[in-house]
Amino acid sequence: MKSFRTILFAVGIVFSAFTVQAQRSAEEYYAQCLDFYSKRAIDPAQSACQLALSVNPNHLPSLKLLARSYLDREQTVEASGFLEQANTLAPTDPEVQFLGAKSSLLRGDFNGALARLPATPSTEVLLVRGQALENLGRYEEALRVYREAPDAAEARLGVARILERLRRPSEGLGLLGNTPRERLAEARLQWLSGKPEQAARVLEGVLPRLGPSDPDYTKTLGLLANVYYGLGDFEKGGLVMRQLSARTSLPSALLGKVWPWILVFLVFLGLILYGESRIEPMRTVEMTSERRYGPGSLYVWLLVAVAVAGLVAVVVGQVLYQNLLAVFTPVQGEVVRPIFYLLLGLVAFLITMLRVGRERLNAALGPRSSWSEGVWAGGVLLAILAAYALLGRPLDLSNLSLIYPVFFGLALLELVVRGVGSGLTQERYRDLGTFMTPLVMAVFVPGPTLFFLLASVFLGWLHKRTGGAMPGAIAWVVLGVIVAVIGSLPAVRTLMG
Repeated sequence: MKSFRTILFAVGIVFSAFTVQAQRSAEEYYAQCLDFYSKRAIDPAQSACQLALSVNPNHLPSLKLLARSYLDREQTVEASGFLEQANTLAPTDPEVQFLGAKSSLLRGDFNGALARLPATPSTEVLLVRGQALENLGRYEEALRVYREAPDAAEARLGVARILERLRRPSEGLGLLGNTPRERLAEARLQWLSGKPEQAARVLEGVLPRLGPSDPDYTKTLGLLANVYYGLGDFEKGGLVMRQLSARTSLPSALLGKVWPWILVFLVFLGLILYGESRIEPMRTVEMTSERRYGPGSLYVWLLVAVAVAGLVAVVVGQVLYQNLLAVFTPVQGEVVRPIFYLLLGLVAFLITMLRVGRERLNAALGPRSSWSEGVWAGGVLLAILAAYALLGRPLDLSNLSLIYPVFFGLALLELVVRGVGSGLTQERYRDLGTFMTPLVMAVFVPGPTLFFLLASVFLGWLHKRTGGAMPGAIAWVVLGVIVAVIGSLPAVRTLMG
């Protein structure tokens, strides 16, 4: 019996020694993994951590570092198994909670990321919290969080992004550091703040610091071209544009932005050609003493209105921001684009009234008893706008500026396009006019083409139902009032931004 106890004791000693040795080996492999990771040699680091886990499958530091290395590459699927195991071993570990939150952020579960973050106010925790809040449209909260980590370049860049979204770019000037990415962000803020000369100087200093293979090199060239053209320096702008064209396909980039308009225009052109082919030859030589207008007159009126509004927008952009392209600039465009749309609708309405007369325009409004239908129709337009925003995000489509004068200008255009234009189109093309009129606004009004098309199809049905264009015009005004009231809500800003 005594000898049996001695054997058991000896076996226990050997087993304990083996366990200690195994644990030491796992620690050694982990030390190698950590060394590789600190040198950004990710693949060797992952291999070393896997060796540590082969010795001790429950080695928590190796599990956490493996999960972190995969999340650094945004490989959430590969990281998930290690995260689950680490969470089983140490669910209250702050680093495990942080890695789980980062995984949720990368998967698009922003509320989940906020819920899983630990209470520790470390820099990396603040960055994930700020990014989650930013993606949820809670910009003021995200701004406060980013400002709690001023020593991190990513936090300073986050501040720049948020201030741009809040249309307050001038507040970000002087807050950014001296890294190339931050200098690029600084130049963008200067450009948006109406300081294109300073932006050009910063960008000219950034370019030599970036390698040709750096993704920011192309971004810098693109912004510099915009700045030069906005300043009216077409020689330098052309030079930069040639450098940019050597790095990326400009026609493809342009096509990626305007393909909806090209598609709608081709359909519109096809309908015109088909409609013209159906017209009897004798109808084209009918004589009458009364001056008559056709669809071509409507197109000319709209083109003149676009030209006048565009010229005024260029002048306003130059006066306010010293930027000829202010109407295309994100923050400055929020001031200039509403002026463009308001003038576009106003000029088109005045030209139409002068040409066809007030009586015909009044007749196109429809019976007063139907005008109230524009109220519920405004809600339908809001639903169409929200659906377009959801569709446009993955397709990178342009959004409509949510400023009230934009919708007032579109209401005036409704009276022109639907009120007068539908009659002119149907008079010439008969039944085809029903299909052609909804395309007119999408073709002749610059902006989100697919949204204008969807809205015009609905408003065409409303026009046929009510017998007038006034309910459609009221629907645009109601939509403008709604977005003015709810436009500041985080969910709306996230959807429409």
